[in-house]
Amino acid sequence: MLASLFLCAHLLHAQVSFDAMQLTNPYPQANKMLSFTYNAKLSPLKNEKDIAIAVYEFTSKGLIVKEPLLKKTGSVYMASVMIDSNANVLAFGITAGDLKDNNSSKGYIIPVYTTDKQPVKGYYASAGQLYAGYGEYLFGMANMPQKNLDLVEEGMKKYPELENEPNFYNGYFQAISTAKKATAKDIIAGKIAELETKQNLSEENYSTLANYYMRNKNKAKADSFTAILKQKYPAGSWISGDIINSFFAEKNADKKVVLYESFVAKTPAGKADANTINMMKGQIADAYDKEKNKAMAAKWMNDLPMSAKVMALNNKSWAMAEAGENLAEAKKMSEEAALYAKQQTIKPTEKKPESVTTKQWQDQLQGNYAMYADTYSYILYQMGEYKAGLPYAKVGATFSKLKDAEYNERYAMLLEKAAPAQEAKSIIESMVKAGKASAKTKAALKSLYVKDKKNVADFDKYLAALEATAIVAKRAAMVKSMINTAAPKFVLKDWEGKEVSLESLKGKVVVVDFWATWCGPCIASMPGMKKAVEKFNGRDDIKFLFVDTWETVDNKLENAKEFMKKKNYPFYVLMDNDSKMVADFEVSGIPTKFIIDKAGNIRFKSVGFEGNTDALADEVADMIELAGK
Repeated sequence: MLASLFLCAHLLHAQVSFDAMQLTNPYPQANKMLSFTYNAKLSPLKNEKDIAIAVYEFTSKGLIVKEPLLKKTGSVYMASVMIDSNANVLAFGITAGDLKDNNSSKGYIIPVYTTDKQPVKGYYASAGQLYAGYGEYLFGMANMPQKNLDLVEEGMKKYPELENEPNFYNGYFQAISTAKKATAKDIIAGKIAELETKQNLSEENYSTLANYYMRNKNKAKADSFTAILKQKYPAGSWISGDIINSFFAEKNADKKVVLYESFVAKTPAGKADANTINMMKGQIADAYDKEKNKAMAAKWMNDLPMSAKVMALNNKSWAMAEAGENLAEAKKMSEEAALYAKQQTIKPTEKKPESVTTKQWQDQLQGNYAMYADTYSYILYQMGEYKAGLPYAKVGATFSKLKDAEYNERYAMLLEKAAPAQEAKSIIESMVKAGKASAKTKAALKSLYVKDKKNVADFDKYLAALEATAIVAKRAAMVKSMINTAAPKFVLKDWEGKEVSLESLKGKVVVVDFWATWCGPCIASMPGMKKAVEKFNGRDDIKFLFVDTWETVDNKLENAKEFMKKKNYPFYVLMDNDSKMVADFEVSGIPTKFIIDKAGNIRFKSVGFEGNTDALADEVADMIELAGK
């Protein structure tokens, strides 16, 4: 074991060398200028003309993205960048439009070095997270769990004081869990036992111990470490956490204000996250609104920065529109949000965050306008103001290039009411052909078809012909995306305490849907999953497993039961109480669905929910049929 660690350390410390990317200084340092060259001919972007290169600096204070001025000579791009004083690792984001060069999924990752050419202390954790999933999100890199763990362990060996840093054990245990699945539980238990014996533990250490024992249902030990934490650190950050929990649970607006003021007073200066503050203010405004105290609701809403205020206005007006209530008030709020967002796309007053590129910031501003305009268009549709609503619906649909079924739905509904019939019919047909048409979008097309042809009987045949293009393309893409890897073994219990294992389901196609009661996209996807389940009613060779995971409540079983009873979903639920199965499947976000064939191999993985209930049901059905073959 030691020999392999030494070997790994040697390899990781070796001078970084890439084919397309070259550094003038292979050992970049903080507060120093770094020059680099990128030869597009040696990259997957060799045929692209407009290449952009952003330098991502991971620092002790957060992510900073810099966009140096590029000088181009032939296929070679050259630039220089000043490295931030707190930087610990550099990563290059290289793009040409929607195309990326991620160094064959390995990423362009470079340590920041000390003066004696050793990686700085912060390098190990930051680079590890890139290999653990963050690099996949940013650059499309492959996940490398073992490399993540190797880096963390190398960092511990080189800088033993890392073990005393805030949140160290969270990252360390995550690395162990993903890289050493079979033995992770025992390894982590050993590390916890070792941590308990140490002297002068930090507040974060005690929190780690308390959380570990709470997750493992040892309430006595969890309570014991929590008590020690509060005794040793009477003014610690736990106070803010307790106040936040009480704040969320409180319904009375005046009491929420008291808790908010206590949170601000007791949170150390500079430690209160602006997003948390804004979220609390928004909740106070909402609580006063529910109590019909409009003056106080407006006071707290107006105390928010405009970006947070218009988001709250959009969310509230959307909920009112869905319920069909107070539409005049909803219209006023939604219009304010949409007009502000539109202005930001033209002449932004908001400052670009350091953590995104200029293009990402412009896309975010355009995306905000698309979302708020879509809400406004829906409210105008509800109020019968079709001509006024159509241009706003077009904003959302155009932003998504007609690839978002939800935006398309509002656009189609308003096209049918306010646009020339042939124009509306042509646009909606393109949505159907692309496979991005919801049931309401198809209903709008049917209305136009019947008005034109005066024959409702032929519509289904006409629709099927349009959908055939999308079905063929989708099937081809689906076949191309098929994988064939052994599914991790698992044994979980259902609500009756019966154990269900992968082995017991051999001979069946298994659909595993990871979800949680707090997860909005998971909940939004459930009507589509219900349709998928209903499509295969009576099929003994297909099994749907809805795996409840990542829950933080005390009684997870009762919480799941109550949720399903309230929603009236007929799903077969398994409880992943220790979050082991979700870790074994290397899930980085939920909802995530896996389709496992009859031999126990994963054939499809689907992450997230695009918002189209019918499309989800059809997609899952198609994956099941393909996996069954």
